Amino acid sequence: MLQDQKIHKIEDIEFKVIYSRRRSIGISVHPDSSVIVRVPYLTSFKTINRIVNEKYDWVLKHRDNYRKLDNSPVKKSYKSGETHLFHGHQSVLKVEKTGKSYVRFYDNTIELGTEKTDDTLVIKRLLYKGYKAEALKYFPDLLNKVLIDHGNQMFKPAGLVIRTMKRRWGSCSNKGVITLSTELIKLSDVFIEYVITHELCHLKHHNHGPQFYKLLSEVYPEWKTVRKELRKYIQ
Repeated sequence: MLQDQKIHKIEDIEFKVIYSRRRSIGISVHPDSSVIVRVPYLTSFKTINRIVNEKYDWVLKHRDNYRKLDNSPVKKSYKSGETHLFHGHQSVLKVEKTGKSYVRFYDNTIELGTEKTDDTLVIKRLLYKGYKAEALKYFPDLLNKVLIDHGNQMFKPAGLVIRTMKRRWGSCSNKGVITLSTELIKLSDVFIEYVITHELCHLKHHNHGPQFYKLLSEVYPEWKTVRKELRKYIQ
Protein backbone atom coordinates (compact mmCIF):
# COMPACT_ATOMS: atom_id res chain seq x y z
CA MET A 1 0.00 0.00 0.00
CA LEU A 2 1.40 3.38 -1.02
CA GLN A 3 0.09 6.79 0.06
CA ASP A 4 0.59 9.80 -2.19
CA GLN A 5 1.86 12.49 0.21
CA LYS A 6 0.52 15.31 -1.95
CA ILE A 7 -2.81 16.92 -1.04
CA HIS A 8 -4.98 17.19 -4.15
CA LYS A 9 -7.82 19.65 -4.66
CA ILE A 10 -11.01 19.71 -6.70
CA GLU A 11 -12.82 22.98 -6.04
CA ASP A 12 -13.64 22.92 -2.29
CA ILE A 13 -12.48 19.36 -1.65
CA GLU A 14 -8.98 18.42 -0.52
CA PHE A 15 -8.05 14.75 -0.57
CA LYS A 16 -5.20 12.26 -0.35
CA VAL A 17 -4.72 9.22 -2.58
CA ILE A 18 -3.75 5.75 -1.37
CA TYR A 19 -2.68 3.12 -3.92
CA SER A 20 -3.15 -0.60 -3.24
CA ARG A 21 -3.94 -3.93 -4.89
CA ARG A 22 -7.68 -3.28 -4.69
CA ARG A 23 -9.73 -3.58 -7.89
CA SER A 24 -11.98 -0.56 -7.54
CA ILE A 25 -11.87 3.08 -6.44
CA GLY A 26 -13.25 3.95 -3.02
CA ILE A 27 -13.78 7.31 -1.32
CA SER A 28 -14.04 7.72 2.45
CA VAL A 29 -14.67 10.76 4.64
CA HIS A 30 -13.26 10.55 8.16
CA PRO A 31 -14.47 12.19 11.40
CA ASP A 32 -11.57 14.68 11.24
CA SER A 33 -13.16 15.77 7.90
CA SER A 34 -10.24 14.40 5.87
CA VAL A 35 -11.01 12.74 2.54
CA ILE A 36 -9.16 9.62 1.37
CA VAL A 37 -9.38 8.16 -2.13
CA ARG A 38 -8.23 4.54 -2.38
CA VAL A 39 -7.36 3.35 -5.87
CA PRO A 40 -5.68 0.41 -7.66
CA TYR A 41 -2.05 0.79 -8.62
CA LEU A 42 -1.47 2.65 -11.93
CA THR A 43 -4.82 4.48 -11.78
CA SER A 44 -4.47 7.76 -13.69
CA PHE A 45 -5.21 11.11 -12.07
CA LYS A 46 -7.64 11.79 -14.87
CA THR A 47 -9.69 8.84 -13.66
CA ILE A 48 -9.30 9.82 -9.99
CA ASN A 49 -10.44 13.38 -10.69
CA ARG A 50 -13.43 12.13 -12.66
CA ILE A 51 -14.58 9.88 -9.81
CA VAL A 52 -14.15 12.61 -7.19
CA ASN A 53 -16.10 15.03 -9.39
CA GLU A 54 -18.90 12.48 -9.75
CA LYS A 55 -19.05 12.04 -5.95
CA TYR A 56 -18.53 15.75 -5.23
CA ASP A 57 -21.91 16.39 -3.55
CA TRP A 58 -21.69 13.23 -1.46
CA VAL A 59 -18.17 14.03 -0.23
CA LEU A 60 -19.03 17.66 0.52
CA LYS A 61 -22.15 16.67 2.48
CA HIS A 62 -20.34 14.21 4.75
CA ARG A 63 -17.24 16.35 5.19
CA ASP A 64 -19.25 19.41 6.20
CA ASN A 65 -21.41 17.35 8.54
CA TYR A 66 -18.26 16.32 10.40
CA ARG A 67 -17.03 19.91 10.42
CA LYS A 68 -20.29 21.12 11.90
CA LEU A 69 -20.05 18.51 14.66
CA ASP A 70 -16.49 19.60 15.40
CA ASN A 71 -17.42 23.28 15.52
CA SER A 72 -20.45 22.56 17.76
CA PRO A 73 -22.36 25.60 16.53
CA VAL A 74 -25.14 27.10 18.60
CA LYS A 75 -28.44 26.39 16.89
CA LYS A 76 -30.50 29.35 15.84
CA SER A 77 -33.76 29.75 17.73
CA TYR A 78 -35.23 32.36 15.35
CA LYS A 79 -36.39 34.68 18.13
CA SER A 80 -36.34 38.46 18.41
CA GLY A 81 -32.89 39.79 19.23
CA GLU A 82 -31.01 37.00 17.47
CA THR A 83 -28.68 37.92 14.60
CA HIS A 84 -28.68 36.49 11.09
CA LEU A 85 -26.40 37.22 8.15
CA PHE A 86 -27.64 39.41 5.30
CA HIS A 87 -25.31 40.94 2.68
CA GLY A 88 -22.34 40.15 4.89
CA HIS A 89 -23.67 41.89 7.99
CA GLN A 90 -25.07 40.49 11.20
CA SER A 91 -28.65 41.76 11.19
CA VAL A 92 -30.91 41.75 14.23
CA LEU A 93 -34.14 39.77 13.88
CA LYS A 94 -37.29 41.49 15.13
CA VAL A 95 -40.38 39.30 15.23
CA GLU A 96 -43.79 40.96 15.54
CA LYS A 97 -47.28 39.49 15.80
CA THR A 98 -49.31 40.48 12.74
CA GLY A 99 -52.27 39.21 10.79
CA LYS A 100 -50.39 39.31 7.51
CA SER A 101 -46.94 37.75 7.16
CA TYR A 102 -44.04 39.83 5.86
CA VAL A 103 -40.24 40.16 5.90
CA ARG A 104 -38.32 43.43 5.56
CA PHE A 105 -34.56 43.99 5.43
CA TYR A 106 -33.14 47.40 6.37
CA ASP A 107 -30.34 49.05 8.40
CA ASN A 108 -28.91 45.73 9.67
CA THR A 109 -32.38 44.76 10.83
CA ILE A 110 -34.65 41.94 9.67
CA GLU A 111 -38.23 42.76 10.54
CA LEU A 112 -40.55 39.78 10.37
CA GLY A 113 -44.30 39.67 10.97
CA THR A 114 -46.38 36.56 11.60
CA GLU A 115 -49.33 35.32 13.62
CA LYS A 116 -47.25 32.46 15.02
CA THR A 117 -44.48 34.32 16.83
CA ASP A 118 -43.70 31.28 18.99
CA ASP A 119 -43.37 28.82 16.09
CA THR A 120 -39.68 28.53 15.20
CA LEU A 121 -40.33 26.57 12.00
CA VAL A 122 -42.82 29.17 10.69
CA ILE A 123 -40.38 32.00 11.43
CA LYS A 124 -37.48 30.16 9.77
CA ARG A 125 -39.51 29.41 6.64
CA LEU A 126 -40.67 33.01 6.41
CA LEU A 127 -37.12 34.30 6.85
CA TYR A 128 -35.80 32.05 4.08
CA LYS A 129 -38.70 33.04 1.85
CA GLY A 130 -37.49 36.61 2.35
CA TYR A 131 -33.91 35.62 1.57
CA LYS A 132 -35.00 34.03 -1.70
CA ALA A 133 -37.12 37.05 -2.68
CA GLU A 134 -34.10 39.30 -2.15
CA ALA A 135 -31.84 36.94 -4.10
CA LEU A 136 -34.27 36.87 -7.03
CA LYS A 137 -34.08 40.67 -7.22
CA TYR A 138 -30.38 41.07 -6.54
CA PHE A 139 -28.51 38.26 -8.28
CA PRO A 140 -29.58 39.04 -11.90
CA ASP A 141 -28.22 42.59 -11.57
CA LEU A 142 -24.95 41.31 -10.10
CA LEU A 143 -24.64 38.75 -12.90
CA ASN A 144 -25.08 41.52 -15.48
CA LYS A 145 -22.42 43.58 -13.73
CA VAL A 146 -19.92 40.71 -13.85
CA LEU A 147 -20.73 40.07 -17.53
CA ILE A 148 -20.08 43.74 -18.32
CA ASP A 149 -16.86 43.78 -16.26
CA HIS A 150 -15.57 40.82 -18.29
CA GLY A 151 -17.16 41.70 -21.62
CA ASN A 152 -13.97 40.81 -23.46
CA GLN A 153 -14.47 37.16 -22.48
CA MET A 154 -17.82 37.01 -24.30
CA PHE A 155 -19.43 34.90 -21.58
CA LYS A 156 -22.93 33.94 -22.70
CA PRO A 157 -24.84 31.99 -20.05
CA ALA A 158 -28.02 30.30 -21.28
CA GLY A 159 -29.93 31.38 -18.20
CA LEU A 160 -29.91 31.99 -14.46
CA VAL A 161 -31.61 29.84 -11.83
CA ILE A 162 -31.77 30.82 -8.16
CA ARG A 163 -32.66 28.11 -5.70
CA THR A 164 -31.75 26.63 -2.34
CA MET A 165 -28.61 24.51 -2.53
CA LYS A 166 -27.35 23.34 0.84
CA ARG A 167 -24.06 21.87 -0.33
CA ARG A 168 -22.95 24.11 -3.20
CA TRP A 169 -22.79 27.85 -3.75
CA GLY A 170 -23.32 27.58 -7.48
CA SER A 171 -23.18 25.35 -10.53
CA CYS A 172 -23.08 25.47 -14.32
CA SER A 173 -24.99 22.93 -16.39
CA ASN A 174 -23.77 21.36 -19.61
CA LYS A 175 -26.30 23.60 -21.40
CA GLY A 176 -24.76 26.75 -19.92
CA VAL A 177 -27.37 27.53 -17.27
CA ILE A 178 -25.90 29.16 -14.17
CA THR A 179 -27.47 28.22 -10.84
CA LEU A 180 -26.81 30.25 -7.68
CA SER A 181 -27.68 29.26 -4.15
CA THR A 182 -30.11 31.47 -2.24
CA GLU A 183 -27.65 31.19 0.67
CA LEU A 184 -25.32 33.62 -1.12
CA ILE A 185 -27.65 36.53 -0.26
CA LYS A 186 -26.31 36.24 3.28
CA LEU A 187 -22.78 37.08 2.13
CA SER A 188 -20.92 40.14 0.85
CA ASP A 189 -20.85 40.97 -2.85
CA VAL A 190 -17.22 39.91 -3.16
CA PHE A 191 -18.20 36.28 -2.51
CA ILE A 192 -21.25 36.38 -4.78
CA GLU A 193 -19.20 37.87 -7.62
CA TYR A 194 -16.52 35.22 -7.12
CA VAL A 195 -19.08 32.40 -7.36
CA ILE A 196 -20.65 33.98 -10.45
CA THR A 197 -17.24 34.39 -12.10
CA HIS A 198 -16.28 30.83 -11.20
CA GLU A 199 -19.41 29.44 -12.83
CA LEU A 200 -19.03 31.67 -15.90
CA CYS A 201 -15.56 30.21 -16.44
CA HIS A 202 -17.20 26.78 -16.57
CA LEU A 203 -18.98 27.92 -19.74
CA LYS A 204 -15.59 27.56 -21.47
CA HIS A 205 -14.04 24.79 -19.38
CA HIS A 206 -16.60 22.47 -17.78
CA ASN A 207 -14.12 20.89 -15.38
CA HIS A 208 -11.48 21.92 -12.87
CA GLY A 209 -8.46 21.32 -15.04
CA PRO A 210 -5.44 23.59 -15.65
CA GLN A 211 -7.17 25.57 -18.41
CA PHE A 212 -10.11 26.36 -16.14
CA TYR A 213 -7.88 27.74 -13.39
CA LYS A 214 -5.79 29.63 -15.93
CA LEU A 215 -8.92 31.41 -17.15
CA LEU A 216 -10.20 32.01 -13.61
CA SER A 217 -6.84 33.55 -12.67
CA GLU A 218 -7.03 35.86 -15.68
CA VAL A 219 -10.51 37.19 -14.92
CA TYR A 220 -10.33 36.99 -11.09
CA PRO A 221 -6.65 37.11 -9.95
CA GLU A 222 -7.53 37.14 -6.23
CA TRP A 223 -9.77 34.07 -6.39
CA LYS A 224 -7.62 31.96 -4.04
CA THR A 225 -7.88 34.48 -1.22
CA VAL A 226 -11.62 34.93 -1.68
CA ARG A 227 -12.24 31.19 -1.89
CA LYS A 228 -10.30 30.66 1.34
CA GLU A 229 -12.51 33.20 3.11
CA LEU A 230 -15.66 31.70 1.58
CA ARG A 231 -14.82 28.31 3.08
CA LYS A 232 -15.41 29.78 6.53
CA TYR A 233 -19.11 29.93 5.75
CA ILE A 234 -20.15 26.29 6.04
CA GLN A 235 -23.70 25.86 4.79
